[in-house]
Amino acid sequence: MASKVLVVGSGAIGLRTALELLRNKIPVVLRSAHHPLDKKTCSMGAGGLYMPYKCEDPRIDKWSSDTLDELLHLANDEKKKSLVEIVPTLYLMSKHGGMTTEDFKDFESKDYVGGTNIKTKFPKWTTDPRLSFQHLTIEMLEWQNHALKLKIPSAEILKKAGYNFGWLFNAPIVDAPNMLKDLLEEVYEYPVDINVDMGQGYANTDEMVADAKDHGCDALINCTGLGSMELCNDKDLIGGRGILLHYKRDCKRNFSDANMERDTAILTEDGPWGTSTDPVYIIPRGDVFVVGGTYYEGNTNDSLTDDERKRLIENAHLMGIDPSEAYVDEWAGFRPVRKTVRMEIDEETSASNGVKVIHSYGHGGSGWTTYVGAAKASLELLHSD
Repeated sequence: MASKVLVVGSGAIGLRTALELLRNKIPVVLRSAHHPLDKKTCSMGAGGLYMPYKCEDPRIDKWSSDTLDELLHLANDEKKKSLVEIVPTLYLMSKHGGMTTEDFKDFESKDYVGGTNIKTKFPKWTTDPRLSFQHLTIEMLEWQNHALKLKIPSAEILKKAGYNFGWLFNAPIVDAPNMLKDLLEEVYEYPVDINVDMGQGYANTDEMVADAKDHGCDALINCTGLGSMELCNDKDLIGGRGILLHYKRDCKRNFSDANMERDTAILTEDGPWGTSTDPVYIIPRGDVFVVGGTYYEGNTNDSLTDDERKRLIENAHLMGIDPSEAYVDEWAGFRPVRKTVRMEIDEETSASNGVKVIHSYGHGGSGWTTYVGAAKASLELLHSD
């Protein structure tokens, strides 16, 4: 068992990992090249929607379940509930739907939609009853919405655009900036050595290990996200660029039905509105709507182009926002994407340096969906022989 741990990185994964250690009475040194509230950090800019995205590692089923436990607890805590909001969420599809949840349970393969053979099933996270997941046709959604009163485009608009099916579920949404602030404030409640604005930070793993030794740490946990491309020379890690516009949460919405009352997260990667690289979404987050987006691997542009801004304004209009009145801010950042999350003990580095080195990075667009589970997984590795 480690007597003191250096945690490197202060995004959602790093801060929650530091807290997991501190809550278990393990002293921590926290280091990060950037402050967690730096506007450009991925955790700061993220939409905060609970839904695994661009992370295919099977271990995220456990990590996301652990995270859901905590998010639902926070949403019901009078002192913390402003940090997490449970929001109806609609994921639109043009194809490969039209079956009930029961049909899907034993579904393996079937000729479907224009003779195309499709092999699919619901992701495991959708089976958690706390999310109230439903697979609906647009007609079923329209019928339910008479009671639900969701702020979504009309069935007529959706059908005309070619959307025939949707997933509807109740998703926690993290107010990312305020959650990071809250996590950092809790870290500061402990006697911990903190520097979360180091400028350039470390150049490589050896420098991290040396700093751990200098501070009397016998273990370190690397939660640097995309920074591990250089720190660890990780060729499997790549940035998945995302962009957002922020609009005022209290802005008027241009829906024809005046009875629509409940803000709803809406997402699609299907045409004509979206694609896998240019998804369309609106997420109510804190006092803003975030409207996106993109998923461009390897694109390093840290600001929006004029064409991208124009497309996001069009997306906002599709989602019922009058873009001329409600614009607040914009954001561009990079998801740390990897084929599998690097959640492991670095045996070679640990053996040669006498410091137990654990890596926890590469969670893709699922940082706020896995951050609690990832912290607990790091602690388990720390306890392991």
